[in-house]
Parts: sequence; C-alpha cells; structure tokens
Amino acid sequence: MSAQDPPPEVARRVDPNAERVLRRPFFMILVLAAVGGALDADDYLTYGVFTANQAGNMVLLWIKILDEPGQALLSLSSLVGCALGIAFVVVLRSLKRWPAGERGSRTLLFVAAGILAVTSLIGGRLFDPRVEVATSNLELGSTPWWGAFLSVSMSAFSLGVLATVFVWAGTQKTAVIAATGPYLDAARYATASAIYKTPEYRAKWRALIAFPIAWTLGAMFVGLTSLDRPFITLIAVLTVVAVAVFARASDPQSEPQD
Repeated sequence: MSAQDPPPEVARRVDPNAERVLRRPFFMILVLAAVGGALDADDYLTYGVFTANQAGNMVLLWIKILDEPGQALLSLSSLVGCALGIAFVVVLRSLKRWPAGERGSRTLLFVAAGILAVTSLIGGRLFDPRVEVATSNLELGSTPWWGAFLSVSMSAFSLGVLATVFVWAGTQKTAVIAATGPYLDAARYATASAIYKTPEYRAKWRALIAFPIAWTLGAMFVGLTSLDRPFITLIAVLTVVAVAVFARASDPQSEPQD
C-alpha cells in the first residue's frame, strides 16, 4: 500500500468490493445493472429525464432550462437525488461498520427496493405522461409536476444507493447505473487484446462488456413492451429484493461488527 492509498478499513467502507462479502458477486451486480437500464429507460419515457444516466441529465438541464424549465428542474432533481443516495450510503458506513458487510449490504438493497416501490405509487397515482400529459407541458409547481419531482428524485436516490452498495466486483469496477464507462473500456481492451494477444486484456474486456449488455437488455425490455411505469417498477423492486434475499455471504466469519 502506497502513502497515497487509504487505510483498508476506509477503503472497505468507501469502495466496497462485492467479492469480499457475497458469492457470485459479478452475476448479482449484472442483474442490478439490467434493473438500472430498465428504470432509466422507463423514467425517460415517463418524465423525459434520466434517473441513472446523470451525464445525460447535465445536458438536458441546460438545453431545456429556458424553454421548458419544469422539465429542466426534473433533470436537476435527478442529479441531486442520485448524489444524495450515494452520500447516504457513504455517510452510513462511516458511522457504523456493519453496513459495509454482507448483512448491511443486503439491508441497503432492501432500502433501495422500498424507495423504488414508493416511487411507483407516486408515479402511478399522480403522474403518468405517457397516458395523460407530456412533460414539456408541465406547469412548474403544479400537482403533476410535484408528483414527477418526488418520483424522479426518489428513483434517482434509490439508484444512487444501488450504485454504491458495491463499487467493485473482484478486480472490476461495477456499473449498476452507468454503462458508458465500461463500454469505452471494453472497446479499448478488446482492441488492445487483438493487437497484443494479452490474456489480461482479454479477461478485462470480456468482463467489462457484460455491464453495457445487461444495461441495454433492461432498456430493451422497457422499449419493446407497452407496460406502464408502476408495473415496470414493480418488476424492478422484486428483482432487487430477490438479489438481496438470495445473496449469500462468501465468508460469514468476516462479517464486521459494531
């Protein structure tokens, strides 16, 4: 460990590695990546903003701010909500040791699923523009707008939590709510593997390409079906809950205690 590296206990809390606490961590995180892609596509169809692709929201914020301020502020609410979800996990783990272990990580998955369930209720009862009204016509401060605001920010919060429950899966960085980085890295390593015939590069691109594939499969499911937001969110909630329920500790003896 270099002088610049954080202590192992700090790294465990800030950059948690799924491999250290769960069996089959890579597969589980790929399932969550598919959930992230599905929810992002559904939220975009419903609200006109992203709840996982925050780079896209940074663009939408400024191209909509003058002509459609209501929708622009929904992009901002997603940015803030996602950041708060990430901060929530980091702060919680800084206060207690157990949220960084298997039991705490499973609890955080249940928390994310619960918040998603609430967003489904809000979206289903107060606002569904695919049926009722376009987001471009939303009146800032109206009841439908506040419904969208709450649903978007809470959905982004829950995805921020999902993204921070695990940051690594073995030697690979996870990508529960963003597929662009792994896609670019996979293309880079695939090219390097073809040129240099290096086994390490071959292993890296094969692992990394799995995340954008899982992501796009989730988005494809939403784009090619006519299911409404509450039903899609329910599927996402049940999937996250299933991941948490069936997760098994890799070494129960290593579970941190307060």
